[in-house]
Amino acid sequence: MTTTFRRLLIQLGKTLPFVLCAVILVSYIETVFNLTTSHFLNLDGVIILNTPISFIVGQIFEYDLLVCCIMLTMSIAIEACKWNLWATFYTFVHIAEKYYFDFELEPTTIYIICLANIIVAGYLTYKGIKILIRHE
Repeated sequence: MTTTFRRLLIQLGKTLPFVLCAVILVSYIETVFNLTTSHFLNLDGVIILNTPISFIVGQIFEYDLLVCCIMLTMSIAIEACKWNLWATFYTFVHIAEKYYFDFELEPTTIYIICLANIIVAGYLTYKGIKILIRHE
């Protein structure tokens, strides 16, 4: 039983950073698509982007600094590869970005931020899928 839980914890430590990068990637793609097509919602007088996939994911799971610290600890403990650590560090950067850009931005700035994040999250997700498929 202990060996099974140990293997499960190692597998979780290997996959969680890449799964979060994939969720971030989907979120930014959805943001760019809905911003381009002008899909907005009026929620109690506040206009926000209509991002139904992100709303569903947000109801199921939210990550914060504590989750990132746990991921970093697990990545170091299981001696994960450099891409796992990069994905973990990217989630830290993403959280910092969410807190830093907590004000209204110009659409051009939003597109630049989204495209940069799509490139980084997409690459890290690709590397994660490649690593996980190769090892299984």
